Amino acid sequence: MQELLAEAAAELFSRHCPPALVRRLRAGGTDEGLWAKIEEAGFLDALRPEADGGAGLTPAEFLPVLLAAGRFAVPLPIGETAIARALLGGAAPPGAVLIAMPAGAPLQARIPAQRPAEWAVLPGDAALLPLADAREIDAAAPLERRLEWPEASIGQAVPEADWLLLGAWLECAVMAGALEAILESSIEHATVRKQFGRPVAGFQAVQQQLSVLTEEVFAARMAAQLGSIGGGEGPLGLDRARVAAAKTRIGIAAREAAAIAHAVHGAIGITEELDLHLATTRLLQGRALFGSADHWAGWLGRAYLAEAAGDFAGTLDFVRHHLAPQETA
Repeated sequence: MQELLAEAAAELFSRHCPPALVRRLRAGGTDEGLWAKIEEAGFLDALRPEADGGAGLTPAEFLPVLLAAGRFAVPLPIGETAIARALLGGAAPPGAVLIAMPAGAPLQARIPAQRPAEWAVLPGDAALLPLADAREIDAAAPLERRLEWPEASIGQAVPEADWLLLGAWLECAVMAGALEAILESSIEHATVRKQFGRPVAGFQAVQQQLSVLTEEVFAARMAAQLGSIGGGEGPLGLDRARVAAAKTRIGIAAREAAAIAHAVHGAIGITEELDLHLATTRLLQGRALFGSADHWAGWLGRAYLAEAAGDFAGTLDFVRHHLAPQETA
């Protein structure tokens, strides 16, 4: 199942979401039918229960689609919309849905920039609101928008859920996919680029950096798999401790990988023309969304101190109960 989904998603995105389209979408252009193709592929209803007309996939089974979306830098909210349809069922609206983050006041929220959508879930207001009704407010952080809605926009309610957890899980998966793209680009560049008459990849210092990058990328993928394992008490069966560990580890990997990739690429790595920035800017955005690595590391530490006895046996019990895989992702 996972291999078939991975192949289908990779084929769809490689054919219909080239870097040029990613750039246009980030700049506010049309998707040229990409969203319709994603809908036709069934990805948006993959997490919806079979009884509601969906595929009934678990987060672990859906993970390959998110990894592929990250690898090809797809800027459309595939995972967010799939989650909205899973939790709202038949009440889910047509069109793309974003998960917003509270901005400190009612009907105000922060949403990711450069992600075209029609709707936003506001967890603090427990409402699904149209983005067309929102207006920009204070200056936002990079790669983020701050919006405010009029009271007249309040319409459909959304179920109470740990939306922060759901958003963090999605970012884990997409970031892990983006890291794979960074590794591929770095290896290709180091192999082709020549200095002093030989490929850059022939220098021991570069080889060492690429080996560290490879370690970080595979650690991130394993963390994404861990965070996708079911059996937890969160929505879709997610476990908060596992997602916290995943977001922490992938946040660290993203920081290290971006630095190494830009060092390997050199000055050309920061240019708009090179596709590398499509992945590295996505990592920067993902690190800040739905809790940073520091936020989730702090949450995990407090959870451990509240439950574990503080000795080796208590630590082992905490890891076994919360972090040890119980199924293959």
